[in-house]
Amino acid sequence: MTAISWGRQALATAALVVVVTGDAMAGGGQLAPVQSTLQTLIQALTGPIATSLAILAVIACGFMAWAGRLTWGIAGSAIFGIVLVFGSAQIVQFFQSAVGT
Repeated sequence: MTAISWGRQALATAALVVVVTGDAMAGGGQLAPVQSTLQTLIQALTGPIATSLAILAVIACGFMAWAGRLTWGIAGSAIFGIVLVFGSAQIVQFFQSAVGT
């Protein structure tokens, strides 16, 4: 492809992005139902359900340690999973601030 074709493609892509994201940046509009649904899902997965599952995972690790069956891999996986679930918002915020959005 020539440089002119690349330039036209870039211009067309930029125009498409501006048109498509215009409503999304307007503060709600057509995407408000999607946003509220996703927020409800996040609250469900990081709220009481996730807390109960995390407690059960720690209890399971305790019973496994008590029985002498707990390996560092299993314990590390449980801890890492709990950190990812409950720290997901902070992890995303860190990356957003790192790239300047």
